[in-house]
Order: sequence, then structure tokens, then C-alpha cells
Amino acid sequence: MSSTKIVIVVLVLIGLLFIIFVARGALRSDPAPRNDPKAAKKTKPPDWTRSVKKLFASLQPKLPLKHDSYPAGEPTEKIVADEKHPFRTATFHLKSGSAEITYEDETPIESGSPLEDMDNPQVCKLPQDPDPDVSDRSRCSILAFKRGGTFTFKCSGNAACRVEVE
Repeated sequence: MSSTKIVIVVLVLIGLLFIIFVARGALRSDPAPRNDPKAAKKTKPPDWTRSVKKLFASLQPKLPLKHDSYPAGEPTEKIVADEKHPFRTATFHLKSGSAEITYEDETPIESGSPLEDMDNPQVCKLPQDPDPDVSDRSRCSILAFKRGGTFTFKCSGNAACRVEVE
């Protein structure tokens, strides 16, 4: 047998094994998930995915804000339009107290758009409610579209608070 025929036979066998494993996985029925904290930890994405997320987040256009941090009070800021970028992000990190960040976008979202179900206004409450999918409850992000909008920051409760923009 020539070496070409051997390579073809090996590739066909690998292809058959692949098809068998894919079919086996597609036909397998997983048991119903349990309401168990240990089970929630198993479904948590691995830590290396955060590094990849940070890498791609650094390539996203940042939302330009007037301040690097927001102390107690109720500052309101107008986010200017930017036709070059379809969306921009801002990530907030709670340093003290508890805060509520509200962003109301002025860009009309067309019906049938994948963003149609997005909340407007967007509200970030810091610290966030306990959630197994959220690794850091002291951070949240907002998304601004082309036409910009209005950003409002306020402290929740009677205590002073401070939030930094990343």
C-alpha cells in the first residue's frame, strides 16, 4: 500500500470517529440541573476567559466621561454623539458605599434589531445583587450607542459613596 492510501484511510477513520462522538454527544440527555451551590460553581466559566474578555475589552471604544471618579452627589452628564462608533462602553468600579448609575440613550433602536430587548434606561446598582455568574459585584458596565444620551450617578441610601471609571 502506498503512503497516500494509508493517509487517506487514517483521515477517513478520524472523520468517522469524529462523527460518532458528535452524534453520541447530541443524543445524550443530561440530567436536570440541581439547585445546589456546588453545581453553580461547576457551570462558572474558567478564569482564563476573564483574561480574554479583558483583552478584547481593551480594544472596544471607551465612553469619554468628564470625571475619572464620582463622589457623593447627583452629577448628570451629557454623552455626546459619535457617528464613527456604533457603541461605546464605560465600566464603573465601586470604591465605597452603594451607588446607582443610570444611562438613558437617545439612539432609536429599530424593531427586529438584536438590541431591541435592551433596557433603556440602563441601570447599574452597585454593589450588584449576588449572582453566581458575576465574579465581581463591585463593577458594572453601560453601553452607549451612536447618538449618545444622559448619564446620572447617585448614591443609594444615606451613606456617602464613590465610583471610579475604568
